[in-house]
Amino acid sequence: MDRTIYSKYSNERAERFRIRTDIVLDVAGRKTVYKYAGTKAADPHVRRIEECFRQLQEAYRGSRIRFCPCEVEELQAGSRVSSPFVRGETLQSMIERSFRQGDWSTVETIIRLYGRRLMEAGGDSPFTVTEEFRNVFGPAGQENAYICADVSDVDMIFSNIFVEAGNGGTVLDVSADWTVIDYEWTFPFPVPKKFVLYRAIYFAYYQIFKAQGRDLSEWLAMVDITGEEAAQFAEWETHFQEYLLEGGFPVRNMQRIMGTKVIPFEELLAGEQTTDGEVVKESRWIRVRRLLYHIDRLERQDGSVICSGWALAKCLDGRCIPVNIRIYGPDEKQIRADVTRSDRADVAEALKLRRVDRPQFGFDCVWILPAGQKWSIHFSMGNREIIYEG
Repeated sequence: MDRTIYSKYSNERAERFRIRTDIVLDVAGRKTVYKYAGTKAADPHVRRIEECFRQLQEAYRGSRIRFCPCEVEELQAGSRVSSPFVRGETLQSMIERSFRQGDWSTVETIIRLYGRRLMEAGGDSPFTVTEEFRNVFGPAGQENAYICADVSDVDMIFSNIFVEAGNGGTVLDVSADWTVIDYEWTFPFPVPKKFVLYRAIYFAYYQIFKAQGRDLSEWLAMVDITGEEAAQFAEWETHFQEYLLEGGFPVRNMQRIMGTKVIPFEELLAGEQTTDGEVVKESRWIRVRRLLYHIDRLERQDGSVICSGWALAKCLDGRCIPVNIRIYGPDEKQIRADVTRSDRADVAEALKLRRVDRPQFGFDCVWILPAGQKWSIHFSMGNREIIYEG
């Protein structure tokens, strides 16, 4: 009998996009991938995957980018799409291995080749803003001379691309064909190729590199994406995620509502820690000479705002200490935020700070707020406060 050896539920989306993906092993040892509609409303979404394959196959004909074939199969309870199981290694795993080995040269080679192949394949249609584009990605801003594929798979990220490697898997074989295994998010209207590049590099930067090493802007510059373009693409990505959810909220983000704060009662009783994001020994009598902060990362994901950076207070007695961080919404009411602290010895070294016992100047803040609403971050310590408005 056939045996299901893997199953993934994509059920944190809008009902019309919810699917289940199974990998099934038959008695002969062959693996097949099946995609099922998770709801009745999602049946048209599953059915259109086969048409996406046909459109992509035609658009990328003659290039080194191929797409795993699929076909719709009718069932009593609806339909499913079947695909052969692709063996090999993904670009993602190749980048991860090179990153672990500190081989940034190979990472750079992969990203440059990825950018070149995507820009050269799929057609060269001009970017014209359509109503369908606005519905999925939001306002397009000022139209630029972007080049688009004839049909666009915007989820052509590194984990969805299988590729052969040469020399024992350490150096990318530039002559190898690539096979894209997941093209669920394919659109027939013009979408800039640079946006597809941006998504792949953006997810690699935070999922693989963990924001280490080079800045995101440097990786994007390798495929000729400017800072202005990246800001525009970030807005499109935010709208795209909202389009997928249609008001839903993923379970993975529940901590942003419930919070994950742990209150150590011994420190609390000793007066060394308070709630609501406050830090060690906050008191109005602390005499602060100056507050400093810097925002390193600011973006929206899944209906949440994510902000990272560093902040500190220079006291009159020479100490340099972390500050309190609170988030406020448009009505001046404090918003529950998940605030994580981290040591930033690099900041202490760069600013030549003295009397630093615990340099927990780094922060990562995540909070929920509908798109378009104003917010502000309040950095405070002692009798001083400084506000960053977003």
